[in-house]
Amino acid sequence: MDILQRIVYMSMPNMLTIFIAIGMFCSLYPLRPRPALNFAACALVCVALSCGSTFIQLVVRPALVTQLGSYISSFPTLAYFVLVLLVCIPLFRLPFELTLWDAAFCCTAGYIMQNIGHILWQAATNLMPALDMLANLPRVAPLYTFYLLLFALGYVTVIKNIHANRLEGEGDWRTGFVVAGVIAVNIGLSSIVESLQGQGALHVSQYLALVICMLMVSALTFLLDYTILFSNRMREDAAAARQLVQDQQRQYELSAETIEAINVRCHDIRHQVRQLSTQTDTQGELLEEISGLISVYDAGINTHNKALDVILTEKSLLCQGRSIQLACTADGKSLSHMAEQDIYSLFGNALDNAIEAVEKVRDPERRLIDVSTHSLGQMLCVQVRNYYDSEPQFVEDGSLATSKKDGGLHGYGTRSMRLVAERYDGSCSFEANDGLFCVSVLLPVPA
Repeated sequence: MDILQRIVYMSMPNMLTIFIAIGMFCSLYPLRPRPALNFAACALVCVALSCGSTFIQLVVRPALVTQLGSYISSFPTLAYFVLVLLVCIPLFRLPFELTLWDAAFCCTAGYIMQNIGHILWQAATNLMPALDMLANLPRVAPLYTFYLLLFALGYVTVIKNIHANRLEGEGDWRTGFVVAGVIAVNIGLSSIVESLQGQGALHVSQYLALVICMLMVSALTFLLDYTILFSNRMREDAAAARQLVQDQQRQYELSAETIEAINVRCHDIRHQVRQLSTQTDTQGELLEEISGLISVYDAGINTHNKALDVILTEKSLLCQGRSIQLACTADGKSLSHMAEQDIYSLFGNALDNAIEAVEKVRDPERRLIDVSTHSLGQMLCVQVRNYYDSEPQFVEDGSLATSKKDGGLHGYGTRSMRLVAERYDGSCSFEANDGLFCVSVLLPVPA
C-alpha cells in the first residue's frame, strides 16, 4: 500500500500538468458526441500513464542503474515520456474533434508549455533548496500554484491569440517535424540534463547555461509549431482574397455590360413612350408614369468615371428596392489614376457593408448612405458613411468582422479595401461613433 501511495503521490504533479497543458490547447476545438464517456476513458488512460511514470522512477530505473550503470539512468525517463507524447496524440482525439496533425500540434504545444514550467521549477529548486522543501508540502501546493500562474499566462498570451487569429484546424504534415523536435530536444535534452545534475556532474554555471539553452530551444520549437498554423492560415486567406478579386472582376464586367444594355434599352423605350403620348391623349397619365419609371434606370449616375458610375448605379438600384437613400458627391475624375477593378472593389465592398448595416436601421430618416471624395492637400480622401443600430464588431487587425450567420468571408471585404488602398500607397480606416460608421480611405494624389 505504501508503494501505491508513493506512486500516486509522486506521479501527479508532473503528469497532471502535462495533461492539463495539452487539454488547454485541445479546448480550442469542439467536443465529440458523448463527451462524458470519452472524457472518462481519456482520464483512465491518463491516470494509468501517471502511475506508470512513478513506477519507472521507483522500480525500473534503479534496477537498470544497478545492472547497467548510472549512464543508463536517463534512458527510462526519456523513453517513457516519448511514449506518453505518442499515446496522447490519439488519446486526446477521443473527446475532441481533432485531425491527426491538429492533435499533434496540441500535444507538442502542451508538452512545450509544461516543459518550460518544469525547467524553471527544477532550476529554482536546484539553485534554491528552500523551494525544494516547499515542493514537499502536502498536495505540493507551491508547485501547483506556480503551474497555475504559468498556464494562465500561456492562455492569455498564446491560446487566446490562436483563437483570435482563427488558427484552429491549420495543422499539417510539417507538425510531424515538431513532434520529432520535441522528442529529440525538449524531452531528450531535459532528461539528460536532469540526470547529469542529479549525479552532480554539472557545475552551477554549466547548469545555468544548459537551462537557458533548453528554454530558448523550447521557445523556438513552439514558435515553429505556431508558424506552421499561421502560414497555413495566411495561405488560405491569400487564396480567398485572390478568389474574391477574381469574382469582383467578373462581377464588374457583368454589371457594366448589364447596366449599359439596360440604359440603351430603356432609352429607346422612353422615346417610344413619348412618341405614343403625342399620338393619343388616352391613358396619358399611365404613359407619363411609365416614362418616369424608365427614366430612373435610364439616367444612372455620372461621376465622369466608368467604374465608379457602374458600382454607384448598381448599388443605387439596390438601395431603392430597400428604401435606402444613397447620396453621392464623388468626383470620379480624381480617381482616374486607379484601375477600374480597384475602384469597383473599393467602393463595392464599402457600399455592401453600409447597405447591410442600414438595412437594420428602423428610423426612416437615418436610412442613409453618403459617398464623397474631397482633397486634403496632396491627399485624396474617400469616405463612405452610414448610420447603424447594431454595433459593428472589429477583429484583431482592425478589420470589420462579418455579421453573416454563416461566417461569410470572415471580413475579407474590408481586408480587400485595405489592400487596394495600400496598392496606391494609401491607407484605409474604419470608425464607429454615436451611431455613425465611416470608412475613410486616404490616397496620395499623383504629381
